[in-house]
Parts: sequence; C-alpha cells; structure tokens
Amino acid sequence: MMNSTVSKGRKHGMRLLAAALLTASSLEAFPERTFAADDYSSTESFEAPALPSTWSVENGGTTVLSSKHYKHGSRSLQWTWSNGSKLRATQPANLTAANVKSGGMKLWIYNENPVQDQVAFNFGKTTEINSGIFHYTFKVNLNFKGWRAVWVKFREEGRNPAYTQNPNEMLETMQIVPPASVPSGSLYFDNLEFSPSMVQRRSADYQMPKPGINVGASTWDNVYAYSQQQPTIPLPSTITQQEIDAFNTISNKYEKWVYGDALQYANLSGPLKMRYDGLQNFIRKGLAAYNALHIVRHPGGAITGEALYANADPHLPKFGENVSNTVLLPLVFDYKINGNAASKQKVLDVLDYMNDQGWAEGSAIGTQDHEANKNSGYFHAIYLMRNELKTAGIFDRELNTIFWYANFGKTFDNSVYVETTADEMRTKFMYNLLYVLGMDNTPKKVQYMEGLVGLYEQALQIAPGLADTLKPDGTLFHHQGVYLNAYGDHAIHTTALIAYFLSGTPYALSDGAFNNIKKALLTLELASNKYVMPVGATGRFPASTSPLTSLQGYAYLAMAKTPVDTELASTFMRLWDPQSKVLQDLFKQSDSYGVEYLDTLGGLQLADNLAKKGIAPKANPQGYWVMPYGAMAVNRINDRLIGIKGWSRYVWDFEAGDKQNVYGRYQSYGNMQILQTGLTSGIVESGINVEKGWDWSRWPGTTAKRLSLDELALNDGFARSYSDSTFVGGVSSQNKYGVFAMKLHDTVYDPSFRANKSVFFFGDKIVSLGSDIQNTDSTHNTETTLFQSYMSSNTMPFWFNSTTPVVSATYSSTITSPTSAWIVDPYGNGYVLPNAVGTMIARGVQNSKNNTSTKNTTGNYTTAYINHGSAPASAGYEYAIKIGAGPQGTANFANNTQYTVLQKNSNAHIVNNTEPGKDITGYAIFNSSVPINQGMIRSSSDPIMAMVQSISASEAVLSVADPDLRITTELSPSAMKKDTLLLNGKWRLKTASTEARVISTTETTTTVEFDTVHGKSIDITLVK
Repeated sequence: MMNSTVSKGRKHGMRLLAAALLTASSLEAFPERTFAADDYSSTESFEAPALPSTWSVENGGTTVLSSKHYKHGSRSLQWTWSNGSKLRATQPANLTAANVKSGGMKLWIYNENPVQDQVAFNFGKTTEINSGIFHYTFKVNLNFKGWRAVWVKFREEGRNPAYTQNPNEMLETMQIVPPASVPSGSLYFDNLEFSPSMVQRRSADYQMPKPGINVGASTWDNVYAYSQQQPTIPLPSTITQQEIDAFNTISNKYEKWVYGDALQYANLSGPLKMRYDGLQNFIRKGLAAYNALHIVRHPGGAITGEALYANADPHLPKFGENVSNTVLLPLVFDYKINGNAASKQKVLDVLDYMNDQGWAEGSAIGTQDHEANKNSGYFHAIYLMRNELKTAGIFDRELNTIFWYANFGKTFDNSVYVETTADEMRTKFMYNLLYVLGMDNTPKKVQYMEGLVGLYEQALQIAPGLADTLKPDGTLFHHQGVYLNAYGDHAIHTTALIAYFLSGTPYALSDGAFNNIKKALLTLELASNKYVMPVGATGRFPASTSPLTSLQGYAYLAMAKTPVDTELASTFMRLWDPQSKVLQDLFKQSDSYGVEYLDTLGGLQLADNLAKKGIAPKANPQGYWVMPYGAMAVNRINDRLIGIKGWSRYVWDFEAGDKQNVYGRYQSYGNMQILQTGLTSGIVESGINVEKGWDWSRWPGTTAKRLSLDELALNDGFARSYSDSTFVGGVSSQNKYGVFAMKLHDTVYDPSFRANKSVFFFGDKIVSLGSDIQNTDSTHNTETTLFQSYMSSNTMPFWFNSTTPVVSATYSSTITSPTSAWIVDPYGNGYVLPNAVGTMIARGVQNSKNNTSTKNTTGNYTTAYINHGSAPASAGYEYAIKIGAGPQGTANFANNTQYTVLQKNSNAHIVNNTEPGKDITGYAIFNSSVPINQGMIRSSSDPIMAMVQSISASEAVLSVADPDLRITTELSPSAMKKDTLLLNGKWRLKTASTEARVISTTETTTTVEFDTVHGKSIDITLVK
C-alpha cells in the first residue's frame, strides 16, 4: 500500500509480516490434539475444572462450562441470559495492564441464533460500572451463527466520549450486556485475552464495522470496505446465449486445466506421470491431515474439531495453511480423480466445520493480514465441488464467503486508479473469476464479469511511480521494488493463465493488457539465464533464484492468441527441457501448499501439448539490457548472463523480513554475478551458494565494508532503505553494448561511505571502474570483490598469472606491488588488473550462516578482492573481465586488453574500446557542470550515461539515458525532461526520431536534445 512521499534517505520502517512463500505445511507433522506449543498463558480459555470465581451474573441468568462449542481445549463459558440480566468479570487477568495506548481485548464469541441486535461490552472501575459510567464501551453485532473473533483496541474502538475521567484510571471490571430485543438466549465465550499491545491490523467485519477507526490501511485490511461497494456498471436487461456460452467456455477451460483433457491417468508417462504421482502423494497427505482435525458432527447439529485461527493470529492451527491448503483439494481430488465417495462427505464436513469456526461471509477472524495468501485450496475446492455443494444446500453460503474474502467489491468501480499488488494478482484475480463462474446465469453475472475484466485491465496497465506490478521497463514490482521471483513471476504466471481462460470470448483481455503481460514475461526471460536469475532481483529470498514458476505462463499466453503467438511459443520452447533436473523437480509439484495453486495436471498437459507442436525454440538472447526501475542490467554472452544491481533514491537496497535475508545489506552495492544456465542445481552451478558458507560482505562486483555477521545482521526486521542519489542505472546501445553506473551513498548505516562505480559492457569484455571511494570507518576495511566462487569440490582449479592451475584445498596470496595481474575463477572467467596492488586471493573453507540466520553453514570457496584499507579517502580500482576466457584466453587478454580508460574521477568514468572494427566509447557522466570533451561528447546538460558506436568517420550511433527516474511521489509517473548534449563535429540525424532532435549546429559542434523519461535508453544514428 502506498503511503509516504519519496524523500532523500528515507527508510521504510515497516515490519514485514509476509509469511514464507512456497513452504508446504502438512498436519501430518502435528502431534495428536496439540498443533504447537501454543502460548495460552495470558488467555482465559475456561479449561479449569470450575468457572473462575471472578465471573458472575447480574439480575439473573446462568453461566456454565460447556463442551458443546469451544475454541481452545474442550470447553467454553456458556452464558444464558433472561429478563435483562448481565454478565460480569471482576479483575480478570491482565485487564489493568491493558489500559494503555495500544492495549485492548481479544475474544471469541459463539452464537447459535443470529439476531439483528448487539451485545455490549463495558469496562471501568467497579464503582463506575455500578453507577452506569463506562470507561470504555463497544458493541458487537450478533448477526451471525458460529464463532467470531472480536479484536478491540480500547482507546480506538472502545473510546467513550461521555467518559470525562482520567483515561489512565484503573480498569477493574468488564460487564457484558445482552441484546435488548431478545428476552433470552445464550452466548459462548472462549480465549479471552487482555493485552497491552494489540496489533494494528484488526480488520473490520460485519460484527464490528469500526467506522472511522484506524485499524490498518494495507491491502489486507479492506475486506469490509470492499464488501460495502456497489457496482457502477449498469445491470444489463438480459444475459445472452453468447454470454452463457462464453462462461461455459471459460469454465471448461478451467476444469481441463485442473484435471486434464481426457487424460488416462493409468497410462501417463514423462512429465505428466511425475505430476500425477505428486498429486497422489498430495492426496495421501491430505487424508492424514483431515484425520488430524478431529471433526465430529454431534447429535443436534453441532460440529467440533481442532480450533482454527487466522494467519496472523498467534495461535495454531490455521484456517489456511492447515486446512484450506492441505486438506480441501486432496479430498476433492480423492473424490473426483480417485473416485472415493467417502471424501465427498469429508469435503462437506470440512466446509461446515470451517464455517462454524468463523470462516464465513462477514467474518474477519480477527485480522485478514495475508489471509488471502494462505487459502488457495479453499477457493478452488468450492468451484470444483459446486454441484455437490448445491445438492447439500451450502453452495450459496460458500459463494458469499468467496465474495467476502476475495474482496470482490474492488471490481465494482474501476473509474479511479487503485493499486493492485502482486499478491492480489496471484490470488484474488483467480478467486474472483471463480466467484463469477459460480454465479447463476443471470444479467448480474454479466455485470459482475464486466467489472472483473475492468479490474484486470486496470491492473495490467503500466503502474505509476513505485506501485505494483508492471513497470515501463518490463520488470515486476512488489513492496515498491523489483521482485522477479516469489511475487513477480507468480503474478505474471497467474495473469497469463487468466488471459488464456478468457481468450476467444467477449471477455478476452485487450491487446494492451496482453502485450504488457507479454513484455513482462519476455523481460523475465531476459533477466534470467534459463533457470536462474541474479540474486539482486530476488528481494528478500536470495536462495530462491529460479523463475520457473512462470514457465507455463509462456505457454498459456501463447495459446491465448489464435494462431498461437510464435514469439512466446518459441520462448517457451527455449525453456522447455524435460530432461533438466530443475524442471523435473517442478513437474513433481502438484499441491496447493503455496500462496497460489498453479501446479495442475491439465496445466502441464497444455504445456506438453504446445511442446509437441514442432515450434522451434528461439535462440539464446544475446546482448545488453537495462532495467531502470530495478536499478539492474543484464549482459548476455553465449550461454552466460552477467547481472548487476544498484540502489538509489527510487530503488531500495535490499529487503529483509522476520528471519529472511538477514545479511542482505550489500545485495545492491554493484552486485555483479556471472551466471551459467544451471540445469541441475540452479545458481549454485555458477558458484553462488548463499546457504553454504557465503561471505555476506563479499558479493561479486560490490564495494563494501567488511563486517562480521553480527555487525551485518538486520535483527529488528526493518528493511528497504533508499539513498539520496538519483544516479544509478545504465544505457544500452541497441541492446548490444552498454554502461551501468552508480553514485553509491550509504545514507542509512554509514553516511560517510561513498563511491562512484561503473561497468562497461563490450560483449564478452567487461571493464569495471571505481573512484572516490571514501568513508571514515577506521575499524573495518573497505573492499571491492572480484569474485566469490563456491566450489562443489575443494580441488576445483583456478589460475593466477599462469596457465598452470591451482588445485590445492587452501591458498592465500596478497599482491603488494603496483604490477598487473590476471586471475581465472573456478568457472573459467578471466580477471585482469592493470594495477593489482592490494588484491588478495583466498581459498579454503568459509564458515557463515544461512540467509535466515537459523543455522551455521560451511563451504569451500575461492575469493578475490581488492582491499582499499580502513577509512579510505579517495580510493579507486580498475579491472577487466573476459567472460569464459579460461587460462590461455585470459593470458592473451592480459597482453592486449584493447581498451583505454579516458577518464576516471568524480566527474566522469569514460572508457574506449579499441578492438578493430568495434570502436565504442562508454560514458558515465556524474557531474555535468564540468565539460568532459572526450571523444564525440563535449558536454551534457545533466548527469547522463551514453555510448557512442563509431560506424565510420561520417556515421555513429549515439545512445543516451538519464538515470534519474524523477518520481516525486509514490504514485506519480516518471517525469520527462529534455536533456541536451553538445557534440564535437557537425552532425545530423540519419532518420527522424520521436525522442531526440538536433536543435543547433556550428561548423565544429552539434547540440542534440533528448526527451528522457523512465531512465530508458534512446538510440539515434548521426551522420555528417
């Protein structure tokens, strides 16, 4: 959710509450009747042999301990009132401590008979209560049947304007007043807890709408607000046969996507057999998980089982992880695929039990914080079992529940832009579609579908500023930063699937939305080396570097067009390799344990069918691409990808969460990784293994201070810091060559730390420069890391100034003289240092911790770095890399690097590639107030990056990018600016450009104006 204005040096202080992604949770792991070592020490759950003596009734009524309904243990307090009686708790545990700023109460209430009235809760001193004076008071609607959670912050929801005493007066008594319109009745209470620290995200619901109360403003807290929306699209008078046919088409596609199209399950082979076997394992675990719920239907209609709680509730088990995602779909598939009729009744039992536990329309179960991310199995199960649920008379109940939890009301008004997050795309987008498909064929169904498609269309446009999800450069955002794994690839996979479902119907996505999904998929492909991506694109999941979640998305989107989109299909074919162990691991997945349910039999069948159409795979992309919104660039050479990552005023440095990416601080300090395709074990095959002995201070390419793990650790859970620098990004020259540069300033941990860094990409030759490296830290050394290579074997060779390999398990060398040197890392990449003084090479066992800081790790490494010493004043470096050159190729390169550094200071870094036939000059102009007068460029009006390819004496390609995104608020788009360059020589445009123009010339100079925006590169060809 967007909130503040982008400001210099701002740091988000938001605790990341997102639960871990892609983690299977099965009830098989839980012991009998105890789901965890739950802490109920501050909770009154009425499990003692007798009712606490602090409870009493006024003016009649009774209280008993009842086992008919319970939330914890096996009993609750049953209060039966008559003739206006009241219930009182005097000095209950912790009530006094709850009378503070964030204090409040949690309580579960069970109601057997819904009424349109309220139960009131009053708090104060005993004498105040006796006099009818209430320190705090609030009411709870009794318009429900089953359990409901009441989470109240006293000084917000319970504030009594009539109370004039000191707000810090002691609380002694709670009084509960029954509804006046009902002469008698019963309520059950359980899990009463008074807390001095109530969570902010206390979602409003039908029981407590909480109007005007700040209960959290994130996307998770809008469930009640959206339930009150009304459609703005007119209700059509009829539903046509064409529209009915369209809904049937979409439904049929969906069911075939789940079950497959006429699959003979007993005769499967290859990828489909792997998935089917995974599905049967999923079913077996689900049946065991069902048994562990201990669901019992009692005479008289009551239903009990293990108590269920919200995702963000401290208690276990959960509605989502422990029921929706582990039990429901296995039961559905056991019935639908295996033909086990007993599982049909179990589905009905689970749904009635969930409803009784509080999973129902209008119930927020305390908080909706990340709840939609934990219940994918539920939404799919409801639609797949719609006919059986209709027969049982509960389908409408569950359909209304989908409407509530999926925030369907958000679809009702798309006239004003409202951000849609990657989380919503990968979850609620599908759930909302299932809701519409489940509706009766009436005009209302058409009205709702048109609103839903409107939401899709809005969400699939390019998002402004730092909003989720699709950005102008094709990257994918979440939490206001680039996320090509975990969130982005999941979201784009889901939208590609929806595009496929809707294709060929009147509800098909527009060409604009289709093309935006396509651009995102193709950008994801460019930023990944088949099955691996640079860690810089992975947010707080540095060990999750596979984009494979999106693999089938290429196939779905290709098939959303008739004929098939050949570019997407050929891209899919480049990635489709059933012999790859990495892909086979994907084929074996067939569960709903994750945030979204995507690994279906039918989905894999669709991909397999496309693979058999004889479409040729596209060639491995080659060249250089900049992704300004991620402060990223990738250079692709043969079968390797070089990814580089920075940070700025608009791009955060790293994200961490509770025990996630604890040591990731330097992830964006120029992190440059050389990745192979990783067909077996992913990024580890390139020597990047953050879970085994990784030195978190030494990311390749970074300039950083060497810190201990304790010094580096982010223990408070806060993350996402921004610099005050607007200069980070790159320029691409026709997607062939380019520059990446950044003015590094650590505004958060050490404001004295600065550096100017640049990298020049000339095909398989990379030139890396650093200047103005400075900080005042005299305790820690500042280092620039060339490489840190994990070795699967401690005898993997590397080479140092010789074609004779070093294969010993340990090695150490320090270069103390200003001589040139060359090194080849264990993966064959050559590094040449013209002045290698201060360069250190270390080889041996490294001890560290994993990214979650939960276990010690160890690994064998060869590492090379330049030691700038402590408190450097104006340090610098220069080194060149020859990708995949090997020892002899690197030795040859060292003898003839064929490049010249024209300038390396605080004003600019400029490098000229001097290879015959490849005269290219790259520019990173940090300070435009000082003319550079190097090569073609004499000066610029603004800090820019540029590249000049000399075609001949009278023709050149000039590429320019202004890296400043100029985003003033988080929802404002990048502002266009007219930058000018003064060039040496009299030039004219070879062909007209909509983004650049010559505005003046002299006999010796030319002034060119560029319309710079989004940090994108502009190519023009100039001739004399």
